[in-house]
Amino acid sequence: MAMPYYYRMIGIAPEEENQVISQNDSLVVKQNNMLQTKNEVEQNTKTEERQYFTENTNEETINIETALFNAIISSNSGGSIKSFILKKYSLNDSTLVNLIVTGLNEKNLVLSYSNFQGENISLDHNWKLISNNYGYNTIKIEDNPLELIFQTTINNSSVNKKIIVYPDKYFIDVDIDFQSLSNSISQQRVNLSWKGGVPMTEPNPKDEGTFYASNISQGNEINKHNKKKDLFLTGATDWVSTRSKYFTTAIIPKSPSNYGEIKSFNDQRIYSNIDNSKLFIDGNVPIYQTSLGFDSNNLIKTTLYLGPLQYDNLKEFNVGLENTMSFGIAPIRGIGRAVLSLLTFLYKYIPNYGLVLIVFSILVKLLVYPLTKKSYQSMKAMTSIQPEVQKLRDKYKNDPQRVSQETFKLYKTHGVNPLGGCLPMLLQMPLLFALFIVFRSTIELRGAPFAFWIDDLSRPDALIGLPFFIPLYGDQISILPFVMGLSMFVQQKMSTVSANPQQKMMTQFMSVFMIVLFNQFPSGLNLYYTLFNILTIFQQRFINRDVPNGPG
Repeated sequence: MAMPYYYRMIGIAPEEENQVISQNDSLVVKQNNMLQTKNEVEQNTKTEERQYFTENTNEETINIETALFNAIISSNSGGSIKSFILKKYSLNDSTLVNLIVTGLNEKNLVLSYSNFQGENISLDHNWKLISNNYGYNTIKIEDNPLELIFQTTINNSSVNKKIIVYPDKYFIDVDIDFQSLSNSISQQRVNLSWKGGVPMTEPNPKDEGTFYASNISQGNEINKHNKKKDLFLTGATDWVSTRSKYFTTAIIPKSPSNYGEIKSFNDQRIYSNIDNSKLFIDGNVPIYQTSLGFDSNNLIKTTLYLGPLQYDNLKEFNVGLENTMSFGIAPIRGIGRAVLSLLTFLYKYIPNYGLVLIVFSILVKLLVYPLTKKSYQSMKAMTSIQPEVQKLRDKYKNDPQRVSQETFKLYKTHGVNPLGGCLPMLLQMPLLFALFIVFRSTIELRGAPFAFWIDDLSRPDALIGLPFFIPLYGDQISILPFVMGLSMFVQQKMSTVSANPQQKMMTQFMSVFMIVLFNQFPSGLNLYYTLFNILTIFQQRFINRDVPNGPG
């Protein structure tokens, strides 16, 4: 009974511990039935590793084409995705978006586990494709899903991974049979990981970096990764995901998952140049690795989503994945979703999002017309009694309290509410915030042209480029912000309730400030606000014509 402990003291391992799994290539090394020292075990492991790589099969790749993407799936790691080119989305230089970038996230869908020695074993070697690849360099999927089965053998036990690609979906099913190897795992858990998330695709990395996030959902509650600390959560997990401004990758379990993990790696280098278009991660944006843990004794079924942040696509999974989209805080979120639904609905009948925004601005104006009319009526009534208010100020100039009392009596006599002009505008603020968020981040406007020089409603309508960068303003001159600022100046001048010089100066300053602020905003957002202001000017002229000059 004491001999095993004695062997450990003098550096000799008992026979039952003489099974070592290489951390680098996952080869299980069986030792002879004789006792060996730890140094001998390590030397034997290195020898077996060299033999393993010598006998390993070469990497096999399968080119797959669907209606939505062209993909290259590799036998490395048992079906890692080497390329995922989206047919409907392009980069700044018109080349198509590739969500897999060399050096960033091409090591994906990797399985790992811990052996009885506590080593983390990553199965990131070349597996064998055992399903028929149909003998073609490229497999075009039009009707039925394509199934690819990869296999690796460890310690005479087979591990199978099935990749199922669908003809009209951005998601891929990944089924894993790990049961025959489960006795070699110390914690009876296997992890499926995706490192690197998705690459940057937009020309403004600082703006896009603000959208980067990685989340774990458990019990429909989203846990956001803190850049300063990795996130490890045990228990039933709904999904793990990483998103950029417009695209996301997520692993969604279809069989019970008992663990979720997010690790971050800070790096600041250019990862790839694709047709002279640099895709990179900014130094302030960490590289995320997301993982899901499963019980190795069960058949593991998962779904990988790799594609655009489209609400309907994410809602289809019915696990709350759509909540990763940027719709703002809770009171505004519902309004934002309603706005997006209306925009996509109108686009079915008006195939130009610029025209859709024009129609949408008219609909919003009709919706808020009662509030706007009430606001203008109150402001005009306030204007009409200003001479009487000034008389009270002159009469009781040495008694501020009496001025306030008499002024409120005057308001009550004429039925004027001093807050009447503000409250209707405050009621519209949630809608305005929701519109700002939706127009700034929705992928439906990405790459959508309108007319003339406005060829992408998700980007500024830059007409002239500047050879230098101006803080807050940018390095280009956009036209829509000037038109919007001018319309705002006219609108505020029409609604000014007094000739106060300070108020006039503030009005002019705000118009100029909005031109500077909105110069880098998406042209779709500027187009909407410009149209909204122009419609407000006509609406105000119409209301002023019908509203009597006097109070009451």
